[in-house]
This record gives sequence, C-alpha cells and structure tokens, in this order.
Amino acid sequence: MKTHIITMLCLASLGCSLHARVGETEQEIKTRFGEGAPSDIQRQAGAQTLKFTKDNFQIEVVLHNGHSIMEIYRRLDVGGELPKTDVENILDGYKAQKRTWRYDRRDKRWESSAKPKLIAYLEPGHEDHFFIKDVGACETLDKAQTGSKGL
Repeated sequence: MKTHIITMLCLASLGCSLHARVGETEQEIKTRFGEGAPSDIQRQAGAQTLKFTKDNFQIEVVLHNGHSIMEIYRRLDVGGELPKTDVENILDGYKAQKRTWRYDRRDKRWESSAKPKLIAYLEPGHEDHFFIKDVGACETLDKAQTGSKGL
C-alpha cells in the first residue's frame, strides 16, 4: 500500500512540474523548464519574453524585474482549442499559492482569489493559447509606455 501511495504522489508531482507560476523568478522558471530562448513575439512592451518547450507544450514567459508577469501555454501535439483538462491542470498548479479560480461567463475568463490579481483566458480567436497574467503588473507597464497614441 505504501508503494502505491508513493507512486501516486510522484506521478502527481511530475504533472505539476510542467507549469510555471506567475510571480516566480527567472531562475525558478529555468530550473523548471531548462534554458529558454528569446521569443519571436514581444508579448508585453517593457518586458522580456522567453520561450520554453516541455512535454509537448510551448510556454512563453514574460519577465519584468526578474519575475514572471504573464505566461502563455500552447499544446504542440493538439490542434484547435486547448483541451479543458489542460486548462484545469494549469490552474490547479496554483493551489500551492492558496489560489482558487472563479470563471466569469460574461468576460469568458478565470479570476484568482488572491493578490496580486491574476486572470486567465483562452485567447479569443486563437483558443489554442492559454494566458495567465498579473493584471496590475501588465497595466503598470502599459501606462509606462510613452509616445504618440492613435497616429
């Protein structure tokens, strides 16, 4: 019986190791995924985006001041919308942070219960990309960008 329990715990921990967490340091993310490469897409002005591949997922992590402020997940072996079970597993990765998620049907997104406020959503029109982001950190960077708008 002990062997069965230990095996189940090991398998559960392997499943959770795929997911980065918004708020983690760059070193924690590299420990989880290995060395990343700069992404060909700049996801957030004023931040750095790294791309990782692990377990048939492509994960892009947006870093600002050495911490993750946004993560984007995409399955490489499944076309179309990210499967619901993958979305649930990614969100479950935040349980260690004492976070729970509530789905807002009107906005079609999940919102976290703890601070900082995190939202998660499938990209409209591109439902194979699942975003989780720190709303405050991203809004702060958006406001910090200067230049002429609307030209």
